Amino acid sequence: MTMLTSSIFLPPDCTEQALSEFEKLVIEGGAVNPQGLAHRIREASRLLFLRASDDQLVGVGALKRPRADYRDKVFADARATVSPDQYPVELGWVVVTKSHQGRRLSTRIVGQLLPFAKNENIFATTRADERVLSFAFDYGFKINGKPFPSGHGYDLVLYLRNAHDYLR
Repeated sequence: MTMLTSSIFLPPDCTEQALSEFEKLVIEGGAVNPQGLAHRIREASRLLFLRASDDQLVGVGALKRPRADYRDKVFADARATVSPDQYPVELGWVVVTKSHQGRRLSTRIVGQLLPFAKNENIFATTRADERVLSFAFDYGFKINGKPFPSGHGYDLVLYLRNAHDYLR
């Protein structure tokens, strides 16, 4: 088992190469619109890079502060029971390379990012599949609303985490 090292940066502190590697891995993950992604990555509040000992990027994740129009759409699509204005932070772009999947690395990535938003309500959307559910509940996320079409051929589920419910 190779040693994996996580680093968390503010986007302005990242090299151009690191930002483009992050973007490439997110696009490989297949769950995002690549249009404007480079800009959205630069607007994130934190970026996590998970690297193998040979410096190969094997996982990424981010805390984002998405625009109100995007948040409004997600919460409306999910028929959420709360206002999107209460959830300024989005956890997202959690991607692990195929060669490293099945090792609970997504859980590690999420666990390392959450302390950077511990006093804020967070939302996330994920594919409606069982694997994701286990780690979401580990970190105090609860499903809100109903599954909704992603536009990529699968459904998404909205998860919410309230800061006051989950201080640790």
